[in-house]
Amino acid sequence: MKREHNGRIRIERLFLLLYIPFVLAMTLVMPLGAPPDEQAHLRQIWLLSTGQTGTENCVYPENLRNLLADSAGGTEASVLKEEDLRTARLSEATVTEPGNEATGIYPLAAYLPQSLVMFLTRLFTDKIRLLLYSARIGSMLVTGLLFYFAIRRSPAGKTVLLAIALLPLTLQEAASASCDGMVIAGISWITVELLRRIGTIGRRTPGDSLRFAGMGVLAVLCKLTYAPVLLLGLMPGAADGEAKKQKRRENLLMAAGFLAAAVFWYVLSIMRLSARQGMTGEAMNRLGRVLANPLTLIGMQVRTLIHQAPGWIRQLFGVFGRLDVFSPWPLTILLGVSFLGVALTDAGTGGLLPEKKERRKLLILLILAVLLCWTLLSGALLVWWTGEDSAVIKGIQGRYFLPFLFCLLLCLPKVRIRSLERDGKAPVNIQDIALAVYLLCSAATIVLLGIRL
Repeated sequence: MKREHNGRIRIERLFLLLYIPFVLAMTLVMPLGAPPDEQAHLRQIWLLSTGQTGTENCVYPENLRNLLADSAGGTEASVLKEEDLRTARLSEATVTEPGNEATGIYPLAAYLPQSLVMFLTRLFTDKIRLLLYSARIGSMLVTGLLFYFAIRRSPAGKTVLLAIALLPLTLQEAASASCDGMVIAGISWITVELLRRIGTIGRRTPGDSLRFAGMGVLAVLCKLTYAPVLLLGLMPGAADGEAKKQKRRENLLMAAGFLAAAVFWYVLSIMRLSARQGMTGEAMNRLGRVLANPLTLIGMQVRTLIHQAPGWIRQLFGVFGRLDVFSPWPLTILLGVSFLGVALTDAGTGGLLPEKKERRKLLILLILAVLLCWTLLSGALLVWWTGEDSAVIKGIQGRYFLPFLFCLLLCLPKVRIRSLERDGKAPVNIQDIALAVYLLCSAATIVLLGIRL
């Protein structure tokens, strides 16, 4: 195990050492179908693994379709029965359905890792249980790799990323068949790469420019609502005119990649939502009213924050397995406090830029990115999920804040805490104590999940 010069284990290696057992334990103790909407995601993964897009004439083995019939995630009824899965194999009889609209808001490319692993697994076995778990393996592998490279390459906030990656709710998303875990890790990685770009001086290769254009594509594949993190690419951070011109060219390439991917995503994925009778028309009408009077959105955002913010915090630190199962309040509070203790001692962007004026510009971009993510998230749920007579925006959950939580924590000032001195012994680092408590709380949460589910 490689260590830093001060004898401490490198953060990215500590992440791997902890992530592998934590996420494996989470996927084993969390029943199939327990995470929100996992059946709908599994249906889409099956279709893509067999070369179907899910837009029309979807063919399933009959018994697999019966097992995945309930797509209402977060309810006890949605958990797949273990006795039905233990010996079940794919049936030769098939059923055909018109389409799989439940995952229409997700780009098809977001399901490629899970579909590829399921395809490879199907070459060796037709056991339904192994096939469904293989989809989870694809998600946890890509999520872990993205977090590993994000932590390794991050110029600031490595411990913050570690805390986010090992949050029980993040582990739940990574261990489910959905693409939400990859979204969290992917947006975190994009943020890190853009932060690394700040202050870089010197000649850059065409490959560097193409990589930044790829970030625009990846942001769309993650989710359009989190694309505002690309605003960090506007931070010049270059010392000479030629470097600034190069970065402007990179910004244009990244914007071009973003727009091209957005159009591609819309054509191949979002059009499936039109299959929901009346939903698209009603949503467009609400969107028109919001655009005509933006104060409507702002007013509902404020009311939603006042009434629902405590519930989101409870979900971030207390929900596990399903949306209706929570850890005990003492464990939730201890997990939340220790998380803040770990994050705030490594927050801020002071180490990125030497000049106070430049740090202020970066802080403004971070705040703007967070606010725009919140606006797109709340606006989308107002348009698609909120009824006409509702005073607050419906459908917002605590897990939706995880992708831009890293940006939010970087906006906060770093809390400097002196180490505890001990007679004749090495001083005790307060951050290490907070991290140890946090990891114990995360492990306890997984254990309780296994007991309660």
